[in-house]
Amino acid sequence: MYIMKIYKYIGVALMVLSLGACKTDDLERDIDALKDRVTAMEAKVDRLNESMNMIRVALDGNKTIQSYTENEDGSYTLTLSDGNTITLTQGKIGATDVYQEVSISTDGNWVIGGVETEHRALAVDGEPGVTPQFRLTMESEGKYYWEVSYDDELTWEEVKSQQGTRVYASASGSSSVAGPIASAAPNATGDKFEITLTGSGTKYEIPIVSGLACAITEPALEEGFWIVPTTGETTSIDLKGEAVLISAPEGWTVTASIDNSNPTTLSVTPPNQDGAEGVIILQVNKGVYWAIDQIKVRSKKVITSWKAEYEQGGFYIGDELVNSETYPTLANSGNLIENGGTITKSGVHFIKGGATITISSILEISGNEALVIVGDDPNNPPTVTFTGNNSYLRAGTQNLLCKNVKFVRDGMYLFHANKGSNVNKVIFEQCKIELKNNFASSNATASEPSVIHDFQFLKNKVKFLGALSSGDIPACNFFYSTGGQTVGNANISNNIFYSQSEDTRVRGQFFVVIGTAETTIKLENNTFCNYIQNSQGIKAKLTGDWSVRYNIFYSNISATTYNTSYLICALEGSTFPASNDAFESNVAYNAVEENATAWNVFHGDSMKPSGDYNAKIPQEEESPLQIVDWEKGEFVSLKAGYGATIE
Repeated sequence: MYIMKIYKYIGVALMVLSLGACKTDDLERDIDALKDRVTAMEAKVDRLNESMNMIRVALDGNKTIQSYTENEDGSYTLTLSDGNTITLTQGKIGATDVYQEVSISTDGNWVIGGVETEHRALAVDGEPGVTPQFRLTMESEGKYYWEVSYDDELTWEEVKSQQGTRVYASASGSSSVAGPIASAAPNATGDKFEITLTGSGTKYEIPIVSGLACAITEPALEEGFWIVPTTGETTSIDLKGEAVLISAPEGWTVTASIDNSNPTTLSVTPPNQDGAEGVIILQVNKGVYWAIDQIKVRSKKVITSWKAEYEQGGFYIGDELVNSETYPTLANSGNLIENGGTITKSGVHFIKGGATITISSILEISGNEALVIVGDDPNNPPTVTFTGNNSYLRAGTQNLLCKNVKFVRDGMYLFHANKGSNVNKVIFEQCKIELKNNFASSNATASEPSVIHDFQFLKNKVKFLGALSSGDIPACNFFYSTGGQTVGNANISNNIFYSQSEDTRVRGQFFVVIGTAETTIKLENNTFCNYIQNSQGIKAKLTGDWSVRYNIFYSNISATTYNTSYLICALEGSTFPASNDAFESNVAYNAVEENATAWNVFHGDSMKPSGDYNAKIPQEEESPLQIVDWEKGEFVSLKAGYGATIE
């Protein structure tokens, strides 16, 4: 309920009281009176919402009452068959209260204050009715108006009268107005609880059945769904009665049993697929009476082996489907590569979880076979170490796809786009990469070009191993070419790039494609920690619908050299998106004040959207990261929509 303004007022009054400059007794009386009014308002809202919950029970007809207690104030506390309790107050609320009438139209819609809404009170075609919930909002001191929510308090709207005006909670001199329930009491025989609605006079009877219960203990929900892994999960239930009927979605296995003395367990196993949805319904009877509870469920596939997924229909690396049809050459005789093994040729390679293998020569993607390297266990990636300068991945004419692998490279580069190569896709996803120098390089020239049509770098963590040396910092470029290299589309999203420790940093030209070829880049939702874009970050002829946004740039180093970052250097012939939002929606943060990094959007040599454009990346006053752990490589964003969110 929105009564925060009142509490702020109380806080101010208490502050004034502490100064001792006013009439202390008067202030204390005012504060006590204000607290009493707040308490009364809260009770008013609670009574109305409890009445609405009781009306829902009556309308649905799928619950009974286990027991009830009559309270001293004339209200009743009811314990329902699903374990919930409702305290019900009937009849007139007070001489100055204005409660809008609540009723149901002939079409089955809620009518609030005489105004028919489009929200269903009754279930239709399997869709359950909604239950309005009310709250009070303060317009001014002592004046409150009603708001209503039809979506479990996610959104609110004002309650309007038939004249279209606000409905206030109190009106001086008004006649008393009954709440939505005119009367509520057990019947003469004590086997039913009767409620009568104020507006329509409709009477409902809810059976009172001791020893009949059907209650599902809700686990944590997401968007109203219990997310159940495909390996199965359980939750506690309270089932009391004679027999239980279970209704489950197709493909789901659900078990439950009755224990009239103790809570039991609901066991649920979904089908082996992601995102399967449905409703599990439990029905328990005692004699002719039934109690019902239900829960919405959604499956979440749990993958334990990428090789098994490959054999059972496939999985994706980036947007590329990898299965036995699209990539049929399963290397190593179809076996996992064990600890101490190696890779010497193209094909689909699955490496055993936790294994360490070494590549000591150039692994060239040659012939008609792509090179696919995948760590089999999603929770335990293997390590692939490249030793010596002449050991790296070299592009040819077939795709290079890598997933769930830790790559360690202390030489010049991990990936090389050789002159004359022409590759459709190069994709790295969910990898951990440790680099002493560059990630990718090219020796292409204008006369011997190299082409990568689609470069995807997604959900990776890149740790630069360079360290401070003689006041300088190492230059570690991410993707660097001097000329003749074409990258048609580059999607570098949801990655973390960071130096090896909190007291080191690296600089680099992050993505450089020099020449006449056009590039459309998407650099979004990345986190850069102690990585300085110097001398330029992205240097290319940028065209199409390119974007560089929602990135976080973080530095905690005080330095007198290389402390200026230039995010973009758009080469001659570049075009710009329709909105500057495509490159202005980034944030930067300096954890130090002295010799802090200056964060520029464009380099001085860059083309710009206008001649006088000289924007800086906005700097946050507080850190946009809630977790900064250099040892684990965990940098968790605190700013919604910005930075990496790697699961």
